[in-house]
Amino acid sequence: MARSTTGSSSSGFWAWAVGLLFGLAIGIPSFGPKGGVAFGVAMAVVVGIAFGATRKRVDDGANGEP
Repeated sequence: MARSTTGSSSSGFWAWAVGLLFGLAIGIPSFGPKGGVAFGVAMAVVVGIAFGATRKRVDDGANGEP
């Protein structure tokens, strides 16, 4: 069975949700309904990747060996 190299897969979910809400709150008043939703989704992707890429990796000391 494959081992996970990260802690929890749902630990980065908050970043996607925060990015989406933040993007919608800024985008809809600025760009209108269609542009605001596009801006919100783009912000969710950016924030999700930014915080997902910086989460701590689990080190089991095996150097990739099972």
